[in-house]
Amino acid sequence: MTHDSAYIRSFHEGVRLKLNGQDQEAIDKFNACLLIDPKDDATHFALAQIYLNQENFNQAAVHTLKASEIDPKNEHYQSELAFMYVEMKQFAEAVAVFEKLLKKTPNNQTYYAGAAECYAKLGDAKKGLDLLTRMENNLGANPGISIEKFKLLVSVQRDEEAIEVLKNAKKKFAGEPMIIANLVDYYLQHKRFQEGFDLLKELVAVDPNNGMALLMLGDMQMQSGDTKNGLQNLKAAIKSEGPSLDQKMNILIALQGQEVMDPDMESLVKYMQSKYPKQAKAHSIAGDYYFKVNQIVEALESYKTAVKCDPNVFPIWNQILLLEYQYQQFDSLAVDAEKCSSFFPTQALPYFLQGTALNQQRKFEQALLILQTGFDYILNDADLQAECQGQIGEAEFGLNHSKEGISAYEKALKLSAKNAFVKNNYAYQLALHELDLEKANQLIDEVLSTFPDEARYLDTKGLILFQQGKYADAKTYFERACGAESNDKSCIEHLGDVLFKLGKVDEAIAYWLRAKELGSANKMLNEKISQKKYAKPVY
Repeated sequence: MTHDSAYIRSFHEGVRLKLNGQDQEAIDKFNACLLIDPKDDATHFALAQIYLNQENFNQAAVHTLKASEIDPKNEHYQSELAFMYVEMKQFAEAVAVFEKLLKKTPNNQTYYAGAAECYAKLGDAKKGLDLLTRMENNLGANPGISIEKFKLLVSVQRDEEAIEVLKNAKKKFAGEPMIIANLVDYYLQHKRFQEGFDLLKELVAVDPNNGMALLMLGDMQMQSGDTKNGLQNLKAAIKSEGPSLDQKMNILIALQGQEVMDPDMESLVKYMQSKYPKQAKAHSIAGDYYFKVNQIVEALESYKTAVKCDPNVFPIWNQILLLEYQYQQFDSLAVDAEKCSSFFPTQALPYFLQGTALNQQRKFEQALLILQTGFDYILNDADLQAECQGQIGEAEFGLNHSKEGISAYEKALKLSAKNAFVKNNYAYQLALHELDLEKANQLIDEVLSTFPDEARYLDTKGLILFQQGKYADAKTYFERACGAESNDKSCIEHLGDVLFKLGKVDEAIAYWLRAKELGSANKMLNEKISQKKYAKPVY
């Protein structure tokens, strides 16, 4: 039929709208065309494609069927109709169309596969096997046909015949991985583990890059006690295609759990980072490895890359913050703890660590605000509540609010009376500000009775004795606190102070210079060095 210009315009407008994703407008245009010519196959097929895209299979089938009836010689219409019936689980209708197509094109492997699936779904093994025999006669024997026969027989519970088909195919197509893989899957699914295990070895031999085969074989070898070969295959699975990211992660977690670190771990975690550069898990597992082998810089770098990929994983943030706190990276800690709080605003730890870092940076007003906010989020953790109150005390003392500082520390001790960290810091602040040295002495003696060799506690004891004028005793404690190679700028400066008080000026200046090199925040340190005279610290 020849169409007028209005019909042609409407059809082309429908095509344009369809390409732009304006489905409903396109449907309206095509329906307008059908009002003029209800037997236009191209319009019916265009509508079918839109409905198929919308997963409206019923309407798609209606229009595909009409298109194929209008132009029964159009193989594409018939093919689309057959696969649409499969999608709708109308297998009898689908196989009828596939058989019709195969009469016209007896060498089309896709139609054979579609028809074989339908016969399997219908449970008609005889017709399915006849079909596959025809396929073999027309296309020649190949592993794929044998696998289809196997699947068909299994679907109708003729398992032993199915296995025999694959065993014969295995002899005929020696070394064909897909045949062995299907047998392996069958044996493992049916708990015939020894047969599956033996074939897995064969599969890995003929297909050494088959990641799933390596993974399964490695697992089975580990379970059977063959640790050496099991580990080798599991590590090979990590660098192969097939296993998912989570499956590879599980292997790495198991490897990290061993008492002795596997020598290949670093290369494996680097592979994961390069293979999955946008996956937080890949960088997180690398961070765990570097942390375990004490490569802290690399661990932090990996963890920080992980939270860039996915900032919504608190345990990774937790690792970052605790490492920065442990290694006194307070500038980074202040920044990262604030970032963490923006993603987890009700988690208490980031506030506490940010406040602690701000105290170290002597930003006491900011610290106080953050710590007071964070305290309200601490639940069922008396020690953390106490330490947070202690840091509030640090901020108050830093602002020269001694009364408020003492009050905060007293609250801290009520929350956790045995907290050595809180007791030490309280004693230190009392000594630094020359307040109630008797109480400071009592607090630090309680701490030292439990931790007699802890450097920071020895330093606090030394400072109390120094403020009491007991310089010889203070020197003993400072020397024990500093040790042979200490980099504690505060302790080293204290040792210089007490040496000066004992008349050892040259030695004192040497220690003061060392404290300066280490970055002492004491504003009076330069004057002490230039004037060769002790002065009370100013921060």
